[in-house]
Amino acid sequence: MSIDLDQLRTTFTNTPLDEADREEALHLLLRERRDDDADLLRHLLAEETAAHQEGWGVRDAMVLAALLLAECGREEDVWALWEAKNASFDTMAGLDGFLLFPAGIAGTTAHVIASEQHAERDDLMTYMSEYLEYEKLTDEDIREHIAGLRSHYES
Repeated sequence: MSIDLDQLRTTFTNTPLDEADREEALHLLLRERRDDDADLLRHLLAEETAAHQEGWGVRDAMVLAALLLAECGREEDVWALWEAKNASFDTMAGLDGFLLFPAGIAGTTAHVIASEQHAERDDLMTYMSEYLEYEKLTDEDIREHIAGLRSHYES
């Protein structure tokens, strides 16, 4: 199936996509992502997350979905990214922690702190704190890592 990205943008909730279709859509979005594609990217990441809960390894489509959603820069997407990271042992190791800061360190951390009712809040805060303590990253470092990952997929 050849993906019509414009059509998918309006019908993604009613369009079943298999692994190959998701991967094709993500590669199209890598080249043609728009600011209003965040809902579509959340959907594709959720589909990849569900698929990874059932299997082994980390497919490129999972990493690409997480990258593209993180690039949207919305603090609330930290929860979808955290769920993806926690899909399996392999995704915990294979999805880089810098992807968990879509709105930068301060913005994302403030959002997580304010999410007092979220069941995963404490686990995510612990992970983020330990990750930042170990990696000693700045927002600029995170932007560079994201740009490097994007460059990897564009080549």
